[in-house]
Amino acid sequence: MSELNNLIQLHETNERLKEIHELKGNLPEVLNKLKIELDDINQRQSQNNDELENLNSSLSSNQNTLTDSNDKLKKYNDQLFNVTNTKEYEALILETDQIKDLITNLNNDVSDANVKIESLEEEIKNNQESIDQLSSEISKNQEILSTEMAHTDKEEQLLVKNIDQYTKKVDDRYLAQYNKFFNKYGQGMARVLRNSCSNCYTQLPAQMLVEIEHDKKLITCPSCSVFLYHKTEEE
Repeated sequence: MSELNNLIQLHETNERLKEIHELKGNLPEVLNKLKIELDDINQRQSQNNDELENLNSSLSSNQNTLTDSNDKLKKYNDQLFNVTNTKEYEALILETDQIKDLITNLNNDVSDANVKIESLEEEIKNNQESIDQLSSEISKNQEILSTEMAHTDKEEQLLVKNIDQYTKKVDDRYLAQYNKFFNKYGQGMARVLRNSCSNCYTQLPAQMLVEIEHDKKLITCPSCSVFLYHKTEEE
């Protein structure tokens, strides 16, 4: 197979792959965006659940300490009525003041924890609603994409395999130039239509048309530089 034919095979395979990708529309991008968003929310949800677990553990511990402290305060207050000297009285007052400070701090901590827990529970609830909605959207879009592409999946796999084979057959010099303009224009080769380059629509000289159609020379467009080829509707 000639160098020109190898390039034509590569070009037409790439063109068919582009058609298949266009059939998918923006569904792959939408799915990818939804999955990234779902991963982010799941990560936040996991962090919130861990924080909520720690807060509940801390709250339970503080509530137990608060109960013990209130019991101690009651005990100290009862003992105040039974003291026999100033030294015992002052010692009990000191203990009472310390336990009161501890109780005040614990009450503040419990109050703050309850506020945080309430806020976290609300955020977790909202996140779960978002997770359920995103999961549903992802499943729906995946089903649509699978249904629409069921008849082209095997073809796409074969085309990708063929591109690899055709690429190996093209001379490195021509392949480098083809890839350069393929990356620039989305195609590195263009068919001659109505005596013009179908990529940039430049009118081609008569002699060049003869060399492309009859001499089968590997020629590039004088305007956009992609490789040119001639092919009739029957070919």
